Amino acid sequence: MKKNIFKTLAAMTLVIAIALAMVACGSKDAVAGKWTADLGADGVVTWEFNGSGKCSMKNTYMEQDGTYTIEGDQMTVKLELWDEAKVYTFSVDGDSLTMNDNAGMGISGTFTKE
Repeated sequence: MKKNIFKTLAAMTLVIAIALAMVACGSKDAVAGKWTADLGADGVVTWEFNGSGKCSMKNTYMEQDGTYTIEGDQMTVKLELWDEAKVYTFSVDGDSLTMNDNAGMGISGTFTKE
């Protein structure tokens, strides 16, 4: 009887340890949050990323919702009014997010976290 209880407790401990390890190793969305920059001709641009693939972009001229995915240092963004998704090379350094449109035509710059 004691051996069965010991085996059950050992198995439960192992399951809990694996679950905790999986949570600890889960990827954190580095861009999650609200980011703002004054980009001159594009005005003050604010990106908001929810950490689960939804985003919004607001500037002087428009506000729209969209989706995003991240793979390495590449972020693909599709806003509701854009015909096609745009791919950005991005980096996060503390409270700074740098986004550069790979096609050279989109909203690019360095944003500060709010």
